[in-house]
Amino acid sequence: MRIWKTVTATVAVSLVVVGVTAAGVIYSGAYNVAATSEHWPITRWALQTTVHRSVARQAADIDAPQLGSEAQLLAGATNFDTMCSGCHAPPGGRQSVAARSMYPRPPELTHAAEEKSASEIFWVIKHGIKASGMPAWGASHGDEDLWAMTAFVEQLPDMSAADYRQMLQTAKVRGIGHGTREHHDESGASHGGKHSAGEADAHQGEDAHTHG
Repeated sequence: MRIWKTVTATVAVSLVVVGVTAAGVIYSGAYNVAATSEHWPITRWALQTTVHRSVARQAADIDAPQLGSEAQLLAGATNFDTMCSGCHAPPGGRQSVAARSMYPRPPELTHAAEEKSASEIFWVIKHGIKASGMPAWGASHGDEDLWAMTAFVEQLPDMSAADYRQMLQTAKVRGIGHGTREHHDESGASHGGKHSAGEADAHQGEDAHTHG
């Protein structure tokens, strides 16, 4: 009985110390929130772990449909080019100036395609991530568009810059793709990330920007 009282008291005191320390850091302004200052290692670990575990849990009950048809991939490519390529560098391209100035910097999606399931990718595209700059595209787009983008992202590890440009050209010729600039102008959704098609050509010969 005495042992349990000691353990309980120790835990209680520890929680109070942690709470007081956290409050001190918050109210003192000691933590630098500038995008030019990296997170403390413990902060980075806590945030990354929270995001990864949360996405896995939230997406656990999502059943991915059959993905990978040509029309779906072409639609996903045009949506990605319009909505995502400024922050997430496309094959052979690089991020926009704004994205390169963000912290944390938007991730290179080849890693996401290799590490996350289709359901997890879909969930992130649809719901976004708080305080990361990742928008919730489900607010302005239907699941069909989002699954098309998911299918496209899954292909990124094996996609070359030439493959990407060819997909965009084919989609344009066939009139495939919901995510056009005209559509977003009408819907009111943001399309400030529209960079990739021009940037990929403008930066041919440069090394693609990579980041973890």
